[in-house]
Amino acid sequence: MRLGLEAGADSHAAAVELGIRGVPINAADLAEKGLAETLAPLRDKGLEVCQIGAFGYNPLSTDTGAQEKQTAMLEKAIPLAAETGCPYIVICGGNHHPSGFGAWDARNHSEGAFDELVAKLNPMVRLAARHGAKISIEPYLKTAIDGPDAFHRLRERMEDPDALVANLDVTSHYDFRDYARPGPRCRDVCEGYAGAYGLGHIKDIGLDDGFHLKMGLAPLGTSPTDWAQVLKMMEPNMPADSWLILEHVSDIAEARKSVALLRDLAARAGVNLA
Repeated sequence: MRLGLEAGADSHAAAVELGIRGVPINAADLAEKGLAETLAPLRDKGLEVCQIGAFGYNPLSTDTGAQEKQTAMLEKAIPLAAETGCPYIVICGGNHHPSGFGAWDARNHSEGAFDELVAKLNPMVRLAARHGAKISIEPYLKTAIDGPDAFHRLRERMEDPDALVANLDVTSHYDFRDYARPGPRCRDVCEGYAGAYGLGHIKDIGLDDGFHLKMGLAPLGTSPTDWAQVLKMMEPNMPADSWLILEHVSDIAEARKSVALLRDLAARAGVNLA
């Protein structure tokens, strides 16, 4: 699997230092600045695009003004995606709350929300299919597309289903019981999206102190997740043009530790990270 890295402002420097080829770009930059200007900082450092992020595109958001702008941006970015060398554009799985990934709304899991998601996504997926791009939904517990069943049901409603894929991220599916015993959930996730993988994401979470249970982002190795087993289960289903992206890394110091750990885990799993 090809390895990518997202470490905020340190992404490029950390990738160069650690011998990682892939770093993300933003769909908004691609739409506003164009191909050459967006890719120039990567090409100067010998880096490649591993992901085109359009996380602000949230088809169910109640902030209609913001989403009109996001839709216009995405319509400009999609035709350019394949020319970046990475066809995968990652979007939110649909949340009535405008935060997208930050909060939850009970309406997300209604039939009305699902039908609205179908109507909003079909034109984007058709456009992606025409231009050799892939719309990669990030399934997440808080969003309408919260697991393999919802994703495959959505895909069946698309006119060009092959242009809609799932961004695989096991910890995005964890509830508190999964955190304590993640093995079964990891297996269900890795096997559940088989045949529809887009990109692979690796990030970890940890329990915060407090009166009630709360989970947040944490350095790789924090949770009880058997990451070597996850890598082993993911590898057979990863497309040849895909990337495994270590994401939400706080800075270059954390990148050094987490990348070393991830490479060790991959070696133990017998998985090659290029």
